[in-house]
Amino acid sequence: MIKLEEDIQEDYEWELSRKEFIRSLFVIGVAVNIPFFTSCGTEENPVVFDSNPLSAEQLKVLQAVQLVLFPKEGDGPSALQINADKWIVYVLNDPRDSQREKDFIVDHLEGLNQFSKETHDIAYDLLSVDQQEDLLELFFQDKNQKRWGSRMLTLIFEALLLDPLYGVNPDSIGWNWLNHNPGMPRPNKQNMYPAVYATINEV
Repeated sequence: MIKLEEDIQEDYEWELSRKEFIRSLFVIGVAVNIPFFTSCGTEENPVVFDSNPLSAEQLKVLQAVQLVLFPKEGDGPSALQINADKWIVYVLNDPRDSQREKDFIVDHLEGLNQFSKETHDIAYDLLSVDQQEDLLELFFQDKNQKRWGSRMLTLIFEALLLDPLYGVNPDSIGWNWLNHNPGMPRPNKQNMYPAVYATINEV
């Protein structure tokens, strides 16, 4: 798992298209410190699923945040189409990941929702898209909250690029969009994470 960056660099003014930008990540080796993308206004109906340890309300907030950070744009998939919401829940239930990082994700998600209730008297997911974008921009003015935004983007990119075996990137939608060749051999149920650790211990 990619861990938290300790420091956040200054924002960049990106002039590349989203697809060109994501491709550039493979070259410069980073997936953090970027402003969120502008939604094209396409509405989606998020799927409700067992999101433990997130509450039902926290899941809705998470899904709304992800659609602001990574909306459907042109022929590219949205965060929800690549199952980025399910990936974050997977990460939160990973016993090998640090509890500190899990708390960091959940606490700031709840903090954003409380900020919405304080400023607009309603939950974040009930705001209009424009209000969500404006509130998120205000939320990211704090260094730690901005770091949380970077972490959210990193997890979205992981869902975009991981093997569909992990329940993300269904039908290789992310790979197809980026014209990405994942290489061979692909993981299977015996050597996927975290089962691969059992294989290593047997050697």
